Amino acid sequence: MASAVFEGTSLVNMFVRGCWVNGIRRLIVSRRGDEEEFFEIRTEWSDRSVLYLHRSFADLGRLWQRLRDAFPEDRPELARAPLRQGLVAIKDAHDIETRLNEVEKLLKAIISMPCKYSRSEVVLTFFERSPLDQVLKNDNVHKIQPSFQSPVKISEIMRSNGFCLANTETIVIDHSIPNGKEQHLGVDPAEHL
Repeated sequence: MASAVFEGTSLVNMFVRGCWVNGIRRLIVSRRGDEEEFFEIRTEWSDRSVLYLHRSFADLGRLWQRLRDAFPEDRPELARAPLRQGLVAIKDAHDIETRLNEVEKLLKAIISMPCKYSRSEVVLTFFERSPLDQVLKNDNVHKIQPSFQSPVKISEIMRSNGFCLANTETIVIDHSIPNGKEQHLGVDPAEHL
């Protein structure tokens, strides 16, 4: 099992419960100014802790390769799994929204695989915080240029932040309705509505 330590807790009995792709960040990855796109991923672990990760398309390809290497006897089964088709769909996606949806679908397929794979060291270490994630969390990088953020949807806010619409109020002020001082007795208040 995983030998890494996650925020003071061993990964031995932990697994990823859910993950969502929030957007894409384009980061400069070399002194020459080469850029690479990183998917911003929100993960929820079995202990209900939440991590925000950044993974590239190359990281996704390495994950699939490492799974195949870790389970050589299951290569035919892994080849039929939605991983390979998901990688192709991500690569072929022409617009960013489709690409984000395909990445999320792929990651959800990975964590939904049988426990043999989804709770393997390969998958758990993929979802661990990397040095890049730590740097971005601490905001020590100044050359970050967000390239796209998904449009905000109420369902996403509710799911990712525990947001509750029952705790909000909307107050509408209609100045056409007279206040108590100016109201005439002969006028029906319903007419003003």
